[in-house]
Amino acid sequence: MPVVELSVDRSLVCPSFDGYKLSFDPVPVLRQDLDSDPLVQEPHANQYSLLHVELFGRHNHLVADPWRRHCSYYMTARHQLMQCDYDPQSGQALGQRVVFSLEYRDQGDGHQHLAGDYNYTIAFVSERFCVICDGMTSYHLVDTGDRSRSGAQNWERIARTPVDQSSDQRGFALFDARLDVVQERKQISLVAGHVARREAVSSRQDHQTHVYYMALTWARWSQSSAAGGEWSYAVCQRLETTGSVHYCAFEPRAESLILASNREVQTPEQRQAAEEAAANAPPAVPADEQLQQPYHFSQTADKVLIRLEVPSGASKDEFNVRCTPSSLAVDYADQEIFSGELYANVNEDFINWSLEELLEVSLSKAEQKEWPRLLAQNEGEAAAPLPIPNLEDPIEECDLGLPDEDFKMVRFNLSTGSITHTIFLGSTPLLFSATLRPGFPAAFATRQGVDASIWLQMHQPSRPDEWSVRHEGQLHAFGYVQASKEQRKFTGCCPELEYVAICESIRHVLVYRPRHDSAGGLRKRNGPPVTVGKQNLITLDYTVGEILGMSTASNVLTILTRHALLHLQV
Repeated sequence: MPVVELSVDRSLVCPSFDGYKLSFDPVPVLRQDLDSDPLVQEPHANQYSLLHVELFGRHNHLVADPWRRHCSYYMTARHQLMQCDYDPQSGQALGQRVVFSLEYRDQGDGHQHLAGDYNYTIAFVSERFCVICDGMTSYHLVDTGDRSRSGAQNWERIARTPVDQSSDQRGFALFDARLDVVQERKQISLVAGHVARREAVSSRQDHQTHVYYMALTWARWSQSSAAGGEWSYAVCQRLETTGSVHYCAFEPRAESLILASNREVQTPEQRQAAEEAAANAPPAVPADEQLQQPYHFSQTADKVLIRLEVPSGASKDEFNVRCTPSSLAVDYADQEIFSGELYANVNEDFINWSLEELLEVSLSKAEQKEWPRLLAQNEGEAAAPLPIPNLEDPIEECDLGLPDEDFKMVRFNLSTGSITHTIFLGSTPLLFSATLRPGFPAAFATRQGVDASIWLQMHQPSRPDEWSVRHEGQLHAFGYVQASKEQRKFTGCCPELEYVAICESIRHVLVYRPRHDSAGGLRKRNGPPVTVGKQNLITLDYTVGEILGMSTASNVLTILTRHALLHLQV
């Protein structure tokens, strides 16, 4: 399976960037009170898993139109889709208006929101088509007409279908939708997720009896070639993962789906086959008799840090760490719990180790270079990326990532029914995703050193077996900025990457402009001019309530709260 590398374009990196300067310049805030409260579905008492918390807590209730970036939409408690327009020429917020209404009263068909149903999710797939998932059981395909025209608009629903008619699951969230023209026929691809539960295959140490997982349904609407042709709907594939879904987007032509998660992504058939193979395998060695223990490693240019899981209650006197220039071995109570040939040589005279909750072993590299893996023979091991490019900078806690997580992005191809490409992301999850261009897959941001790098998919229809990503832009020092904002709720950037914003749940919005000025002509001694960014901290009025959604456009950041719609002229 090909492994795709994240190749940084060095021309986009600013080595002279020296952080952000807090600006006290006022940021104009245009406030519009809401005629109707936004519809906010809360999780039910039995929806307590981490996947449920992420699904409800991270939901962005304000959706931007990629073709009209200054226009946003949200669903009201009356199940009306409300349009919120901003005029960039005059710098004024235009009035809100209802463009589409959904019937939500119970007609005996179960199409009424119940406790535990998901929120509405909306995706604009072209200049005149919109897909709405009602959070219950159904998709709605809506013809919006020409949205660029001013005045009243008459949106019309042209199709409605269950997300998965063969399933009794209730509650779906639309992750991505895409319109393509294939053989002169319009085709809309959709992928929706539902947090499901199944019984655990075997009892674990924590006595877990069931497993929560994200069930993904990949489907398509196809329009017949006849004039005014009908739309037919079919489910193409089902996928599932027990981890968090940090990114989910189709590639152009929607022959493959790109997913990022901290757990394996597989089909139900593949999962069942793995469970059957595990059931027929020899009994596992008890935990107290296992020799090779799980480990995690991180690195800088000249150091390697290995974290080794050890039995609880172990004392330091029970361990013996043995190191040669090319190998490492760890004994516990006269049993070897870790051993292996290292990827490259180390300086055996500069080894340090300590015991807290984990056994941490620090090795000094004989040669300053990046290791793609820890052990010489472990080909499937993900690389631990170098956290900071400057060897003089100290290592912070956020540099080492999450010790028990391993994130990766995979490309699942529909025709082969398998994963064809993989990007190993290490222990640091994606920072955020954002739509930069209408009709293109969403971009995603990863931490590269102290910066945040923006990546776009590269796909050539003439060569479907090839796939890669392109470095599109760089948000200087935002990797460290984002890691320090523990109260963040939404993160996003404008299409031109002129600014990036972080919204907290209550009142606070932070805006960062990486391309600001040259610090008044300051220079480093015998070096280039110092470049600094601009940071704005906007404190909203306490009467607006909780922040529910955010959309970005050039020079304006739109915030949806419980009681108001705010346009921040950044």
